[in-house]
Amino acid sequence: MFYLLRTNRYITRQSFIYSYKYTRRKIHSIGLSDIPKVTVADIRKLLRQKGFAVQDGYTSLTTKCALCSGDEKNTENKVYVNKTTGYFLCPKCNIHGDWSILERLIKKAKVEAAIKDYIDKTQQQIDQLQKDWKKIEEETTSLGKLSETEALELFRLFEFPYHPEATKVLSEVNVSSDRTVLFFPLKNSLDILVGYRKVQAGREEDTENHGLHSAGLFSCRAHRVSKTDQAILVPNIQDVLHLAASKVPGTLIWLSNCSLPPIVLPTLESYQKLCLWGDWNNMRSVAEKLGEDRCRFVRPTDGLVTATEAADANLSLKSLVSEAKPAAHRSITTFAALRDDVYAELTNIDKVRGVKWRRFPALTKLLGGHRRGELTVITGPTGCGKTTICAEMSLDLAQQGVNTLWGSFEIRNSRLARTMLQQHAGVPLELHLQDFHKYADDFQKLPIYYLAFHGQQPIKIVMEAVEHARYMHDIAHVVVDNVQFMLGLAEERDARFARQDAVVAAFRAFATARHCHVTLVMHPRKERESEDLSTSSIFGSAKASQEADNVLIIQDKRLTAVRGKKYLQVAKNRYSGDLGIVPLDFDKDSLSYQPKKKKNKDEPDKLLEECIGEFTIDKQNYNMAGYSDKLQTRSTNAKGQKHKNKKDTDSFLSDILNLNRTR
Repeated sequence: MFYLLRTNRYITRQSFIYSYKYTRRKIHSIGLSDIPKVTVADIRKLLRQKGFAVQDGYTSLTTKCALCSGDEKNTENKVYVNKTTGYFLCPKCNIHGDWSILERLIKKAKVEAAIKDYIDKTQQQIDQLQKDWKKIEEETTSLGKLSETEALELFRLFEFPYHPEATKVLSEVNVSSDRTVLFFPLKNSLDILVGYRKVQAGREEDTENHGLHSAGLFSCRAHRVSKTDQAILVPNIQDVLHLAASKVPGTLIWLSNCSLPPIVLPTLESYQKLCLWGDWNNMRSVAEKLGEDRCRFVRPTDGLVTATEAADANLSLKSLVSEAKPAAHRSITTFAALRDDVYAELTNIDKVRGVKWRRFPALTKLLGGHRRGELTVITGPTGCGKTTICAEMSLDLAQQGVNTLWGSFEIRNSRLARTMLQQHAGVPLELHLQDFHKYADDFQKLPIYYLAFHGQQPIKIVMEAVEHARYMHDIAHVVVDNVQFMLGLAEERDARFARQDAVVAAFRAFATARHCHVTLVMHPRKERESEDLSTSSIFGSAKASQEADNVLIIQDKRLTAVRGKKYLQVAKNRYSGDLGIVPLDFDKDSLSYQPKKKKNKDEPDKLLEECIGEFTIDKQNYNMAGYSDKLQTRSTNAKGQKHKNKKDTDSFLSDILNLNRTR
């Protein structure tokens, strides 16, 4: 019996170790090898040395494809090389990869075996995608072939706006036989299928992208509208249908979740004018990638942010698009240049407050929400749970679509990922190994990325990696845990303070310039255990607390007081100035600090209302007006209202409660 028990424990432990390694393989890491080591000048110089004509575009350099150029039948054999990362893409043969691959193809006359294998593998993936899409077309029906009644029922199921020509706009979209799944084709600049997007009824927000890579977009045009060099980018398909119904000229592009991977940029390279319509906090990074000179933004008016909201308010969508203004001001020197921004902020005050924490409603009440462009400093005594609570706060935001980059310099990424996975699952993982892969697959879909650094790192390398991740993955939240571990040790105390000030200044400038929220976890000075921590307790000089927009302090009084509690103190709030505390109760099973859900109504209040209702006497049963008024006054006082004869009322309520207990 003992042998079997020991064996089962060994199997369970081995299964957990395997699952732990599985988590490590699945997390998205960004290391030194991911940072591009090439400049635009280097790319242009090599291409011209090898006799390739280079054309300068908005986001990419264009030249002939080294693989397609030998085929005379291929006239569209352009390859796009991203100016920022050097990543290349040929829309014709669909070969793509890092600059190092294209560089080896250009320099050497003969294709290397490793490169040839990579090209063959890519070609196989392309062929497999074509087969998968052909199978989908055979098993599904095009929306253009549906009758008006069928289309109306389908649009009602997906809550899409319907108009008579809606099916013609979405004629390339296919629907499953049970009418619950839609398949949107994703095409590149040459109108070649490179993937598809799957949308299921009831889960419209959880779209799934399939295919070779994310190099395609879903686009369409309103029926009987001429083709122009303008494209309108919107965050959801409902906006596309509203714009099509209003006959807005131009190509309508569905930019899912306002996400724009750099590999998609060649698809939009041919458009001279791009109109962005959506939440400006998300569209701002999109405009930076596409080139702010050609981008226009439909600024929200009267709280109407999207095209759907404007259409519901019976506004002219054509007029709003034609009146779109430049995405950025070249020089802001007067209030006239800022007037529209101020008005937009006032009419969208709820969105300006930021993304609200669902797990920490008390923190949301104080801070308003998580806003881009701000710097937050979190501090607390050693072992108080700074990493754990910071992980849960970032997980809460990631579950709402906030792309997050974690720089964990103190603990390994695998351990951090395990903590966040258990917080996401809400159960102890070692006791639910049978469901591990389900939890891991759900967690892997979250937009969370990790810097592959540990321990002391130069600030220059860290900032290069952060900049690269922001550009590649549209990062909106950067977490650094913690600043002291990233700095390491210095020979002189003053030198260490100077390095820390440089780190704080670098992340402050990054948060403001890149419109990205940065959270810095920092150790405090060694204070007396009986004293509360304050903003002046942060280790180093006063620069961290001065530069920060928000200062959060974990106060742990469990070891210094008999009934001591742990709570999160908002010590600085530059947005609204509201300060306060958030109680922290730790749940060990889920590694969570989120407050437990309270019952709808407390039992004592419920009992009191039942007693009052049972002993309330109706006026019609008594002729004495004075006695009736007295009973009504007592009942009113029991609900919390003031009355002069308080002693009689308290005695009346006491008799009622005592009588109820004797039953």
